Amino acid sequence: MSHLKILFLIFIMVSSSIAQASWEANRMPYQTLVPEGAYSLLENQRQAFVEGKLPKIADAVIKSVPIEESGEKIVDIRTLPTPRIAMMPDPKTPSGPPDCNAGSPESSMVRGTVYKKLEAMVDELDKLAPTFGFQKGQVAIRVYEGLRSLETQREVFDDKVREIQAAHPEFTHETCIEEASKWVSPVKNNVPAHSTGAAIDIRLYDLHTNTYIDMGKFGVIWGENPHAPTFSEGLTPEQRHHRTFLLMAAASVGLVNYPFEWWHFSTGDRYAAYWLKHQKAVYGSVVLPSKL
Repeated sequence: MSHLKILFLIFIMVSSSIAQASWEANRMPYQTLVPEGAYSLLENQRQAFVEGKLPKIADAVIKSVPIEESGEKIVDIRTLPTPRIAMMPDPKTPSGPPDCNAGSPESSMVRGTVYKKLEAMVDELDKLAPTFGFQKGQVAIRVYEGLRSLETQREVFDDKVREIQAAHPEFTHETCIEEASKWVSPVKNNVPAHSTGAAIDIRLYDLHTNTYIDMGKFGVIWGENPHAPTFSEGLTPEQRHHRTFLLMAAASVGLVNYPFEWWHFSTGDRYAAYWLKHQKAVYGSVVLPSKL
């Protein structure tokens, strides 16, 4: 093993021991590395999770945020020339393996502001990289899904309800719906974040090793994922370390994490507006043509 690798492993052990204490008891680590507002956001979310006060994406407090549609256009990530922001590989069928994208024609589409924030996030990843054991230019963003049609949203939600009911036959149907609403936003009486083009599911990718950076299991549509919540216990120190890297880079550019899913970020939707204390959301559901 090289001296550089040994030094990096020692760094991970020391820094993640700080993250361990901060994750469980005290505060988020690395306060001085990100803007004050970004740090406060992450700490407030972490504290809400610890205290069991974290709102689900379709809770009444989120749905009470008014929406005033801005009319901002959507853009297609596939057509934009930023080499370190790209879609995951295409699956053979929609909702294929978790190392591929969602597989719908609209999956690569997001609001223009979301894409600009991803571009800014690449710069933040470079700034933070040395602290987290990476080099400038080493880490890229890979996108699983941006925009999702209401039809697909309904199908994904119903599938999650059925999965939970099968795994927990003792649950009532209402309990299954409530549990599913943690992981997939319902369509009924709600504006799902992914339907607005304001939300995006991402992973970090190591360009040196051509592998996804380990943050724990990705996704909730391939069975139960007890470590899906961002601030889960039971992670390895390295996974916790990498999640901190992702969170800080995203929060620094105004992307708000959904703390029940470590990979989900948004801006301009109701959930982001709630955490950023904005008076309104600026994105409603996007009406998609029948054929994209």
